[in-house]
Amino acid sequence: MSATSSLWFFVVPFAIAAAIPGPAQGALLGQVVSRGARATLPFIAGMVLGNAVWLVVATLGLAALALQFEQVFIAVKWLGVAFILFIAWNLWSKNTEHLQAPPKRSAGRGLLAGAVLTLSNPKAVVFFGAVLPHAFDLTALSWPEVIQITALGIGIDLTIQLAYLVTASRIKNAIRSPKAMQRLNRASAGVMTGCAGWMAVSR
Repeated sequence: MSATSSLWFFVVPFAIAAAIPGPAQGALLGQVVSRGARATLPFIAGMVLGNAVWLVVATLGLAALALQFEQVFIAVKWLGVAFILFIAWNLWSKNTEHLQAPPKRSAGRGLLAGAVLTLSNPKAVVFFGAVLPHAFDLTALSWPEVIQITALGIGIDLTIQLAYLVTASRIKNAIRSPKAMQRLNRASAGVMTGCAGWMAVSR
């Protein structure tokens, strides 16, 4: 089997997994609706960075070791749940009759919020640990190859999350009346609450 053909055993499953809507995409939608597309870019960067960390961990063969820190995962998971519920509440209670610009948030805070959300999901490292051995010999990877795999993963993830960003932005821009905006806010809040609930009960 050629190196190119085996590479698809990583690219295709990762692209599909990244495209499936989950808590991170629910939070992304909430960020776009409440803050706008441009202000959501640091959040997306954080999401992608968090997944890149898990990808590097799995590539180095440390997935099993990382999963031993269960208490850390639990703590970070509940931070992620609280963050999503906070955004959902803000969207649900937002006054659409007299729209005000959301308070400015530093790019660093957006980056951290996105990273915490993806790092709170240990299923990512389980996924990478299961997929990568089918595409690469993890015992023989050099550091340049690890960097190349990570860069490829970042490129795939970033492309898909930016597609979500564009879609959410177009939906928001198509909404004109305050009533319609309120329905969009509350629908987004409902989606995010459901995502938070899924995170809370999942292991």
